[in-house]
Amino acid sequence: MNGKDISVDVVDADRIKSKEYKAINMTGKFPMLETPEGNISETIAIAKYLAHGHATLLGANAVEQAQVDQWLFYAISTALPPQFPAIMAIHGWSDQITSEAFTASTSATKAVCKTINGALTADFLTGANVTVADVVLASFFIVSMSTTLDGGFRKAMPKFAAWFARVTALPEFVAVAGHIKPCAKALKPVLKAAEKKEVKKEAPKPKADDDEEPAEKKKEVNPLDALPPSSFDLFNFKTFFVNHKDKKGEAIDEMLKIFDPEGFSFYYLQYEKFGNEGQVLFKTTNLCKGFLQRFDSFRKHAFARHCVIGEEPNLEIEGVWLWRGQGIP
Repeated sequence: MNGKDISVDVVDADRIKSKEYKAINMTGKFPMLETPEGNISETIAIAKYLAHGHATLLGANAVEQAQVDQWLFYAISTALPPQFPAIMAIHGWSDQITSEAFTASTSATKAVCKTINGALTADFLTGANVTVADVVLASFFIVSMSTTLDGGFRKAMPKFAAWFARVTALPEFVAVAGHIKPCAKALKPVLKAAEKKEVKKEAPKPKADDDEEPAEKKKEVNPLDALPPSSFDLFNFKTFFVNHKDKKGEAIDEMLKIFDPEGFSFYYLQYEKFGNEGQVLFKTTNLCKGFLQRFDSFRKHAFARHCVIGEEPNLEIEGVWLWRGQGIP
């Protein structure tokens, strides 16, 4: 991108161990750049050195220059490290990655993508011009975009996905990295095999009476059912409320009279939209109804009201919940 001519030398293991090589690469890190003025290690340092002298690659002004550094530090400290467990499991480089570690890795990677998606206000990270920050950060996502960040996730992060496609389609990027094809579906990882535990089989205990019926298994108790009794009868109140003509007035007044603040609590809800959600009324209404339908098992412990508010294409889903207990179940 900056028109500088460099040659690439892949160093073999024997040369790495040699005294001559250790003398020029004190840290032993890769990559290393040899220059007439001295040698440079670390990816970020080399990238900035190669961009030196260009009008915009390091930022066109003081603020952009600081933003370039900001994103470079973010890339190396926050964006790249959490990707490694998932990348290792996907490629089978380690059979010691647990399902929990894989899930945590992909979740943290997606959180970084969400941060970038929210920060993008132009074609590139610092504005209208591509910089070193774009090249480095996009490079760090090549493997994850090809393996774990599938089409569904990218659809929910449109600005991030468009930015990645824009950077990796640059002719100079393609000349080095080739054409990057993001995955349609996430690949399956090679995870750590479950540890086999030896189970000692105990001899069957003799029955006191051959005709004795087995004891009934204890049913799991819902923690909300196990709470101390409340003076507020939610079921009867729902029946009263649904049938009352003046829900906004007398029905609410009655609720405030009989409500038990020790046994129940109110929560305000605002749905956090992703991608192009909230733009079309019928789609947003279906989203709202679908959310509520999935709470059938919670119905006897809660009472809720959801609303789709605003105008297309800026619709919001907000609501109020009343449920048993003082915390979020």
